[in-house]
Amino acid sequence: MAQAWIVLERTDSPMLMGLVNAMPGIAIISISLIGGALADRTERWQLLWRTKLVITSMAFLTAVLLTTDLFEWWHLIPISLVTGSMFALHNPTSQAFAVDVVGQERLISASSLNTGISMTATIAGPSVGGILLLLGQDMAFYVLAGLYGFSALMIFFVKTRYVPVPSGRNMISDIKDGLAYSYRTPIIRALLIIGSSALFMGTYQPAIPVKVQDELGLGEFGYGVILGLNGVGALIGSAVLFALSKRIRKGYLLISALLLFNASVGLFAVAPNVILTGISMITLGLAFSGWMISVPVLLQTTASEEMRGRVMSLYFMVVLTHQLGWIIGGIGIETIGTAPTLFLGVVGGLTVAGSAIILTPAVRKAR
Repeated sequence: MAQAWIVLERTDSPMLMGLVNAMPGIAIISISLIGGALADRTERWQLLWRTKLVITSMAFLTAVLLTTDLFEWWHLIPISLVTGSMFALHNPTSQAFAVDVVGQERLISASSLNTGISMTATIAGPSVGGILLLLGQDMAFYVLAGLYGFSALMIFFVKTRYVPVPSGRNMISDIKDGLAYSYRTPIIRALLIIGSSALFMGTYQPAIPVKVQDELGLGEFGYGVILGLNGVGALIGSAVLFALSKRIRKGYLLISALLLFNASVGLFAVAPNVILTGISMITLGLAFSGWMISVPVLLQTTASEEMRGRVMSLYFMVVLTHQLGWIIGGIGIETIGTAPTLFLGVVGGLTVAGSAIILTPAVRKAR
């Protein structure tokens, strides 16, 4: 949030804002396969806390640059690339480690609880972030560094350890095996194609600060509140899914989430005031919670134990194409406007995801 606002404020360019915010996604897409292979061949607990410490240091470095007035907007490009590289190693490892800790039978409940906690932070974070930006842009990054550092500390208290089984092969061979396995398994292949629709879905992201600033005339705090409403919707969705985890068919949940998400983007595109914009952000959050629970859980429970890390790395590689949506959306907003860009994203996302769902009965029947 703070990063997008700072770049837009200093450059007045949605395209440059999109470029900077796409950097973590580019890094994740580039080396996520390595992260998945490491998750299957190393001790996951060690990898988790080490990558989180590097992420912490990058947030702290940004804060120091801002405090000392040495900051330039382009500094966020290398910082974001390093941060994204660490997340490329961290994300598939954390997803694979979650199954080690809670087991497959409690995975939906655990994922719902995790999303709920994350969305609680999403509700409070943007509003607090807006206040911090008013107090000083560096304050937002000092707080972020502190939160990341606390997260690294909490990992030390997890007692579960993963003992990798040596494959006797090099990492390149492991990556090739993971790619072949994912392609041969129809439901995994379809879920990864659905995940790639995030490229189109992500075009709405640069539209949020542009709409808040240019169309609604709100400042930093208003931007934080609008983003917080997205967290409210996701928290409600996560709570419902946590309570009904044993009754929900994951295939139906995925389809419903996709339809609601794209309908919400359409509403956001044409919303003429704060009220309708807020409603669209809440329903976007509801859809987001369904997506972020159904797709990863289906992949985690479908993939074999020895392939889980590599499968999840492929998931993060395709779903993080939504960061490239920052670039596509930023260029589109500058050239054809906000609403046309968002509606093109809706068409593209529904086409890609809908095709995979229609052609793969196993996705629709998933329980």
